[in-house]
Amino acid sequence: MAVQTEALMTTTVTNRRPGPSRLAARAVAAAPLVAVLFLLPLKSDTFGHVAAYAAIFVMVGLSMNVLTGYTGQISLGHQAFVGLGALTAANVVSTGVTPADPFTFAIGMLTAAAAAGAAALLLGAVALRIRGLYLALVTLVFGSVFADAIFTLPSLNGHEAGVSAYRPTFISSEYRYYLFALAMVAICYYIDVRVRKSKVGRGLVALRDNELVAAAFGVDVLRYKLLGFTISGAMAGLAGGVFAFWSQEFSDKDFTAIAGFNLALTFVVVVVVGGLANRGGVMGAGAFFALVSPISPLLQWVADKTHWGTYYGNNKFYIANVIGAVLLLQTVILNPGGLGQVIRPFARWFAGHPFTLHDPDGDAGVGAMEGSSVRA
Repeated sequence: MAVQTEALMTTTVTNRRPGPSRLAARAVAAAPLVAVLFLLPLKSDTFGHVAAYAAIFVMVGLSMNVLTGYTGQISLGHQAFVGLGALTAANVVSTGVTPADPFTFAIGMLTAAAAAGAAALLLGAVALRIRGLYLALVTLVFGSVFADAIFTLPSLNGHEAGVSAYRPTFISSEYRYYLFALAMVAICYYIDVRVRKSKVGRGLVALRDNELVAAAFGVDVLRYKLLGFTISGAMAGLAGGVFAFWSQEFSDKDFTAIAGFNLALTFVVVVVVGGLANRGGVMGAGAFFALVSPISPLLQWVADKTHWGTYYGNNKFYIANVIGAVLLLQTVILNPGGLGQVIRPFARWFAGHPFTLHDPDGDAGVGAMEGSSVRA
């Protein structure tokens, strides 16, 4: 009987493996994605510049996924961590008019992540006992303080002229820098995966569902909250370092109170529209909102090539905000699982499972939305 059961299990596993024809179908389906990711940025510097910007948004989305998706803590000051990472990287490397040295560049990136992680730890320590609306207000004030008191310091922002951050020679081209940004996305993705599969990740999700129950089962609520803030902040700081060398300067004008608040709202919309705790959906939403961002180089390029340039220049903030608001309402009302719920059947198909719209593992996105405290 045991032999028959083992044989049946082996046959079942074997049958789940896609055959040559199914592998070919998956390869054909993946070809457009590969072309968009690698061939279009190679074809044009404009596309490479846009793709690197999208990669930065994906990194920020993954950092928000740790804090909001797993831990259930909402932040309206996440742009402060991104800006602090950009500020730190630019000032540590301090290229002047010459390309950055590769070793100093690496130190600058590590320092950017460390500085933002330390700031997030400080914010987490201040906000340990609060959640929901009160936490959102504290993080909002935190972002405003950084925009008005830190980023505007003349000694740090080049006396309002900006701090140059020229890339090292080996990644000076737009396409090579895009590949570097993709490598940073891979690091953030790996951190996200490892956190979710670890004891820390299970503790963070327990906090998101119910802090009292988590504490009853031995989860150190204060320690895990601080870990969630620190990991998320460090990833956002790394994204900020990539942003500084993407624009090749740090300017406090990118993180002023108004521009920073728009960024903060966009980051929250990214993680909700993408699907709370769904890294694939968050990555897709991050790339999309980078393309419709008010400072999106792609939309600006399209506007300049058409007769819509003046209209777009006068209304770009409103256009991006309207798109975000519509998608946010659509997600909350009609599709609580977000983009992750939509793409999950395709992700499972690429992973070798038969294609089905029914999720045998359960609707993780909906569960995340309902269990999160971000509604409080």
